[in-house]
Amino acid sequence: MSFLAANGCVHMDFTGKTAIVTGASSGIGAATAKLLSTHGATLALVGRNEQRLLDVAKHCEEASSKKPLCLLLDLTIDGNCDEVVRKTVETFKRIDVLINCAGKAAVTSLFDTNMEIFDELVALNLRVPYKLTQSCIPHLKRVKGNIVNVVAAPVRVRPGFLPFAMIRDALDRFTKAGALELVSDGIRMNAVRPGITRTNLLTNLNVEEEFMDQAYDKIAMAVPNNVIIEPEEIAKMIVFAASDSCPNLNGASLIVDGAASSY
Repeated sequence: MSFLAANGCVHMDFTGKTAIVTGASSGIGAATAKLLSTHGATLALVGRNEQRLLDVAKHCEEASSKKPLCLLLDLTIDGNCDEVVRKTVETFKRIDVLINCAGKAAVTSLFDTNMEIFDELVALNLRVPYKLTQSCIPHLKRVKGNIVNVVAAPVRVRPGFLPFAMIRDALDRFTKAGALELVSDGIRMNAVRPGITRTNLLTNLNVEEEFMDQAYDKIAMAVPNNVIIEPEEIAKMIVFAASDSCPNLNGASLIVDGAASSY
């Protein structure tokens, strides 16, 4: 899946490999799908916004001449994670990489006794990657495949994001402990941990489009390098982790946050 080019640089080739990418209709998931397509991957793309998902799929097909499988599914609904795996195997006969990228953030508080937001965050951000991993294991085992979990960087918890931070830390533990469980079957699991990245996060937090740039400028002031990370940069790290460039990269927490979690 990867080798050294003549100039000594790592070259990643996913030709003949099938990757599932969740959250593929926008942000980091979309950027990852597009980058994987340029490296020859066959793709199963999962998302909830039909038009955006089709746009990403079109871009991938143009890059690789391989038509992705588009799965418009709410993964929090019972049975849909299994459906993703079933349809991917039916279509492509194999699964080599699972990229758990679907996720959301929401503002809530311990003072809010309504558990709806908490339950929604746990269902999508934690239960879905756990269940998808379980469902993919038999197929990943056959090909010595790997899993990449996209987990928020371990930055300081801000008021309103306590459940999000709890789930973030649980996903980090899932990655480390999961890697230990799966290593005997030749399956690797790693986490790529982005800092503040330009995604649909602010839209999901109800920031209006006309104030988006202003909001990002203010957020950028809170990180050491005053930079909002672009999803394409995170996608590069995900694709690297999913390749065989470092076959002993396992249980790792690959932080890309401009040193935001260092203080």
